Amino acid sequence: MQKSPYSVLGLKDDATQEQIDNAYYDLKQQYEAKLFEEGEVGMEASKKLAELERAYSDCIEDLNKRVSYDNYGGTYGMVEQLIKEGKINEAQKQLDAIEPRDAEWHYMQAVIYYKRNWHIESKKQLELAVALEPGNAKYQNTLNRLTESINNAGAQQGAQNGARGGYARPDAQAAGNAATASACCNTCSTLICCDCLCECCGGDLIPCC
Repeated sequence: MQKSPYSVLGLKDDATQEQIDNAYYDLKQQYEAKLFEEGEVGMEASKKLAELERAYSDCIEDLNKRVSYDNYGGTYGMVEQLIKEGKINEAQKQLDAIEPRDAEWHYMQAVIYYKRNWHIESKKQLELAVALEPGNAKYQNTLNRLTESINNAGAQQGAQNGARGGYARPDAQAAGNAATASACCNTCSTLICCDCLCECCGGDLIPCC
């Protein structure tokens, strides 16, 4: 059975940074003192040093996760805070380190993609979130709004492209008129979608919504 990294250092699972550092350096000095002795003593010291380095690294990683949880209110709290601050690359790095990748993971990935203006990729991540938690209203409503926004934008672009071609079929002309008439609606739909995605990070694009 593999030892807990904390047990390798002789510590409890809630050890502080100072306790981890002190235990690590004390044990390192002990093992290094025996490292160049002959026979099994030196070999054992070498193994213990390697085990100590791994345990120290694992303890520091776990400590950082605990601090993040306490400071930001959950596994995804740090990611949300970084998105709110506009630090998208750092948010992605934090998100990539989270396992397992549950529905909330895909929702947060959708938010990051949306912030990068990668709307199709954002939609795919929302679809994965909905598939993992079909009853989650937040995921479903956000997906519906983003899908509507993407479809409206596509229809409007298609109508504009048809108008540039010179002769337009009656149905194309009608589509163009409809797209023009619904321009304000498209804008509102997009703003509502932005607002929904922003609210997960503590923001509020549209205060009245």
